[in-house]
Amino acid sequence: MSAVTDASADITFKRSPQYNHDTVSNSRYYLVCITDPGNLAAINGEQVKVYKTGTFGRQLRLVEGDNRIEVTLFKDQEIETREVHIYYRPGTGLVSRPAAEPQLEDRLFYVTTKEGAYLQYGSGSDRLGGSKMGYLDPGIVLKVTGAVGDLYKVQLATNRFAYIHQEDVEFCPKSSRIVNTNSMNLNNVGGCDRIRLSLPEKLPYAAWTSLDPTTINVDVFGAMNNSNWITQYNELGMVDYLDVQQVDSDVLRLVIKLKDKYCWGYSVHYDGNVLQIEVKHTPKSLTLKGMTIGVDAGHGGSASGAVSNTGLKESDVNLSIVREAQKLLQKKGANVVLSRTDDRDMTMSERKKIFLDANIDLMVSVHNNAGGSPLSAMGTSTYYKHITNRDLAATLLRHMLELSVPSYGLTGNFNFSLNAPTEYPNALVECLFMSSLPDEEILADPANHRKIAEKIVAGLEDYLNQVAESKGLVTKKKSKK
Repeated sequence: MSAVTDASADITFKRSPQYNHDTVSNSRYYLVCITDPGNLAAINGEQVKVYKTGTFGRQLRLVEGDNRIEVTLFKDQEIETREVHIYYRPGTGLVSRPAAEPQLEDRLFYVTTKEGAYLQYGSGSDRLGGSKMGYLDPGIVLKVTGAVGDLYKVQLATNRFAYIHQEDVEFCPKSSRIVNTNSMNLNNVGGCDRIRLSLPEKLPYAAWTSLDPTTINVDVFGAMNNSNWITQYNELGMVDYLDVQQVDSDVLRLVIKLKDKYCWGYSVHYDGNVLQIEVKHTPKSLTLKGMTIGVDAGHGGSASGAVSNTGLKESDVNLSIVREAQKLLQKKGANVVLSRTDDRDMTMSERKKIFLDANIDLMVSVHNNAGGSPLSAMGTSTYYKHITNRDLAATLLRHMLELSVPSYGLTGNFNFSLNAPTEYPNALVECLFMSSLPDEEILADPANHRKIAEKIVAGLEDYLNQVAESKGLVTKKKSKK
């Protein structure tokens, strides 16, 4: 993509801050220009739309060698023309090479986890990092069997391996071993049901959920079942029952059957050498009034996120939408917790800590996307990591589409850090595309930030109503014919 400039005072070709290329290696080329709003424009004699932001553009098919492109502006009776030359040379771009096979070094030693350590399934990675299995408590001993780049390959059980970042562990002279489990119990402690499994030492674990009915599974690696009784002390709020299965010689699985399809979050951590799983109860009131909602404005500070063709920063747009959502939620009686309230740098760990410390009931992260054709309306999308959050993400997407924008889809197993927590339902909303001229026109108008926020809040209300319907607390709404 490119933009053009001219020194004219009345009719100005303004340069895009992002694109200024002369030589390209792709025959399909997007020419994007910026002028003063209100001007008319044509590219190679064909009139193109000038958006309210002043942006305009056209997709071109280049021929090998020099391509002369004529850009014309019209304002009242004045006409101004400028030539742009784009040189197309096939094969001059970056060449994609297949990734080299990871070479594992022959090594064998033991490490212990630090605060914030997490396991990932494989050694692969992308802009979101490797696919996460889950976080681990500090002080858990892992057996290292090799290394790939900055990752250690660790053996969790005889037939189970994972990867962990080297910076998240430290050398340990102690070795891991297979141990027998001790007694187990379940208890309603108010606000959550607590499961406790006593172990001789801390062992690595992994947890995940399934749907219909919702079940939480926790694998404990290096454990042999000797829990010969499971004691339930009182009436449980969310857990129906607990089963224990030895799924491999050194893998013990805790199968936690829930009473409700909708899971409100759970945590897995150690209390000494006792593995403790806390499953949150469904909130007493399934309305926004009195509920604590976490809202994250993506990016901030030096991490501005995507920047539009006219210089609009994603971080600013995200925060504006979040501010509007905060007003709407508070008007409905919700307690609102924001991850950031101004334009500052914040790590993902800091954001998660804010939400965990506030004991939020659910969370939505607000972003805006980038990529694809700058000339097309790219639309909206929502994302979730854990399958139990699919309904929340799908409901948010359904309401976002009421803005009459295209659907960019519902994406699951999304490896975004703020979708990783299991302690509360959460979803990510990518409202629109900063890089799209039609989408940018919407985002450039602050009045539309309010409209977007209204749809996010409506999605949260609709989700809570679905949960209430599933519990028979409200009558299911009939669809309009």
